Amino acid sequence: MKLTFLSSLRLVMFLFISYIYYSSIPEHTTGQLIYAAAAAAGFCINHLMLATTRGNKYYPIPLALDSLLILGFVYFFPESTLYLILFGVNAVTLFLLAESKRVLWAFSLSFFIVWGACIYYIYLATGTVAIMENTINFSFIVFEAIVGRLIHQLLRARAKIETQYGELKDTHTALKDAHEQLHHYSRQVEELTQVRERNRISGEIHDTVGHKMTALLIQLQVAKELLESQPDKSRQTMQLCEELARNTLQEIRLSVRTLKDDNEPQSFVTTVRKLLEDYQAMTGLASNFSVKGDVALIPISVQLDMTRIIQESITNAVRHGQAKECRVEMEVSAGAVRIMIQDDGAGVAKVSPGFGLKNMRDRVHEHGGTIVFESTASQGFIVKASFPLEEMKWQLGGA
Repeated sequence: MKLTFLSSLRLVMFLFISYIYYSSIPEHTTGQLIYAAAAAAGFCINHLMLATTRGNKYYPIPLALDSLLILGFVYFFPESTLYLILFGVNAVTLFLLAESKRVLWAFSLSFFIVWGACIYYIYLATGTVAIMENTINFSFIVFEAIVGRLIHQLLRARAKIETQYGELKDTHTALKDAHEQLHHYSRQVEELTQVRERNRISGEIHDTVGHKMTALLIQLQVAKELLESQPDKSRQTMQLCEELARNTLQEIRLSVRTLKDDNEPQSFVTTVRKLLEDYQAMTGLASNFSVKGDVALIPISVQLDMTRIIQESITNAVRHGQAKECRVEMEVSAGAVRIMIQDDGAGVAKVSPGFGLKNMRDRVHEHGGTIVFESTASQGFIVKASFPLEEMKWQLGGA
C-alpha cells in the first residue's frame, strides 16, 4: 500500500512539474506545447510500466525512459532548472527500488555526465549558468536519494521482520504440536508402566500370597488331624496358621493399596511417605526418610520401580529381620539417582538372594542400574541401588 502511494505521488509530481514548465513561459511555441503534453502522456505510460516491472530486473527501463523525457524539457525549456527536480523524483524511485549497487552506480554516474551536458547546453542556449539554482536543486536530488534509500532499508527490514515472525509462528506451532505429542506419549508410557506394574504385582500376589494360602491350608489340615491325638501340637500349628494368615492379609492389603494408588497419581515423595506411614500403622516399623536433589528428574518408570524396591526392602525387614526401625535415603543428581534402605533387624551372615531380592535386582537391571545387598548377623540389612539418568544440556550463544 505504501509503495502504491509513493508511486502515485511520483506520477503527480511529474505531471505537476510538467505543467509548471509549460505555464512558466508566457509565450510558448507549438513544439513546447506538444512536448509538454507528450511528456505528460509518456510519464503516465512509464508509471504503468514501472508498476508491472517493480518486482523484476527490468524496472530500470521505465526509469531510463523518464530520464529521456526529462532531457526533452531541457531541450525545449532551456531557461529553467526544474529538470533537476524531475531527476530528484526519479532518484527517489531509483534508490527505493534498486537492490543492486551496480545499478545505483551506473545511474549516478550517468546523471553527472548528463547534468554536465545539460549545463553546457543551457549555457549555449541562454548564455548564463544558474549556479545557485543548480546547487539548490542538486541538494534536493541528494536529499531525495537518501530518503529513497532509507525507505528502501525500512521496507526491507519490515519484510525481514514479517518473514522471521512467520517462521517464529510456524516454529511455535510445531513446538506446540510436538509438546502435545510428547505429553500424549508421556501419558501412554505412564499408563503402560502402570499396567506393567499391575501385572507384576498380580504375579507377586499369585506367587507369594498363593503360596502362603496353600501352606495355610496344609497347616490347617495338619492341625485338624492333630486336634484329637496331640492337642498341644495342634494349638501350636493353629498359632502358626494365625501368624501365616496375618502376614498374608498384610501383604494383600499392601498390594491392594499399591494398585489403588496407581489410579490416583501423586508425587513420588508423597507416595513413599504414605508407604512408610502405612507400614508403621500396620507393623509398628518406625522409619526416617530423607531426600537430596530434585525428584522431578526421576522418570515415572524409575519412580515406580524405586517405590517397589522400598516396599520390598521394608517388607523383608519386618518379615525376616523383625526390624523395629529403618532409614531410607535418596540422592538425586544430574546423572543418577541413588537410594539406600537400612534396617536394624537381625541381619544375616551371608546374603542368599531369594524371590524378593531377585525381583529387586531385575527391576534395577531393567534400567541399566546396579544394586548391592549388605548384611551382617545381628546388625541389620542394607539395600543400595543406583539408577542412571540421562543428562540433557543446552548451550546458548558462544562460538
